[in-house]
Amino acid sequence: MAENVTNHLIYYVAIAKEEKDSLAILRIWDNLKIAFDDEFVWITGFTEEQIHSIEIKSLPYKSIYYSVEGNLFLKDSLLPNRRIPSLLWTPIQRALPIQLPSFNHNFFGIHEKISIHIIPSDEEKTAFAILCSLAILGNYVEKAPKIRLENLLWTIVNSSKALIVDLPLLPLNGNVYWKYQNMLIPVGYSFEFPEIALVWEKTINPDEKYWILWNIDDSYSLILKKDFEPLSISSFRKTIQNYE
Repeated sequence: MAENVTNHLIYYVAIAKEEKDSLAILRIWDNLKIAFDDEFVWITGFTEEQIHSIEIKSLPYKSIYYSVEGNLFLKDSLLPNRRIPSLLWTPIQRALPIQLPSFNHNFFGIHEKISIHIIPSDEEKTAFAILCSLAILGNYVEKAPKIRLENLLWTIVNSSKALIVDLPLLPLNGNVYWKYQNMLIPVGYSFEFPEIALVWEKTINPDEKYWILWNIDDSYSLILKKDFEPLSISSFRKTIQNYE
């Protein structure tokens, strides 16, 4: 089992068997293991960041435990609730093969559209991308040391904006995004229903060829990953010349 390096707690999540389809969102974490008893699906192997993530918060009818000396304590409780179940644990990606879950959110009718929304969120996320004007990026690139641009990729969006992805993020004035799979979401926002967004993303972007750039009005743009190139003075100048 995965052991948290900060406080050495091992976490377990139990969810009713009839809600198993909602666990598809957790397949992004291949460190997790899953097991079944008569009533519940059990998941363990979480890191501290994962157990406090929006993915876990979105799971319906769940119980979160931490273990001490073979006992399970409900999260934020100091009283033991039950013993650790003796079950056969399987890697989550093997136990839950990829398929479209049967969500009952009235989004998947034959003649209906999937409705995806992003909403304000206080959850802290690591910034991964920034959208700024070409002028702002150009001014920075011309003065920045070469090492500061290493590992970064960029492309032009809507003829006047630059989208830069990967870390470390540049200190530019622009719109900042965090990464969820192949989707870029404005910092300060999260999906209303992350599990539905994950299924939608796999449907619209099955080959993962695109970054999906979200706006706060729920509109989005598909940006080909192959259009990105390493950020440097020469690549910036050359690309700008081609656009003139």
